Amino acid sequence: MDLKPNPDAKLLHAIHKILLKEWDPLGIRRMPSMRDEYDDYLPNIFKLIRDNSSESEIFEYLWWIELKVLEKTGRKEHTLKIAKLLKEIEK
Repeated sequence: MDLKPNPDAKLLHAIHKILLKEWDPLGIRRMPSMRDEYDDYLPNIFKLIRDNSSESEIFEYLWWIELKVLEKTGRKEHTLKIAKLLKEIEK
């Protein structure tokens, strides 16, 4: 039986990896017990990417999470870079 990887699972994994290893506004990437900390944001980011949302829309969502949800000061240039990485996943 030939099992092909599920494209949705691959996309979710790629998003998770970027959020944890690149974005990581809480600085938890080296804490194995916290690996699921950003999982609540996966469905919305997945939808943004699948709906071909703009880099700006992805940025706005991440920025909102940083400032309003996580109550961090945010690093705008870094978050713009992450939005670009997320936008480029499908290319």
